[in-house]
Amino acid sequence: MPRESSNYRPGEPLRSWSSGEPIAPVDAELIILASKSLSSLRKLIREDQLLDEDLIAFGRLNSNCVLRWYEPIVSLVGEPQIEPEVIVLLKASVPGLDI
Repeated sequence: MPRESSNYRPGEPLRSWSSGEPIAPVDAELIILASKSLSSLRKLIREDQLLDEDLIAFGRLNSNCVLRWYEPIVSLVGEPQIEPEVIVLLKASVPGLDI
């Protein structure tokens, strides 16, 4: 049995970025900054060519999301992608992303 911690929530799904939770925009900015994935996210949203280091940044980003009990921001099944409603949240709440 897993050891209980602040991140252990048995039976609860990961929180959705588009659920309207008021803290989500702040959490998104902090998670992106902590994972050093801002430039990679900008490239993905602009549909620019991604490099291997961008994929690594997305892995760090998604790992940080799950550690804070959020769904991963970037889907890495197939081509990397972000859901449109999550893009709207990110552009509105993360300075430097909508350039």
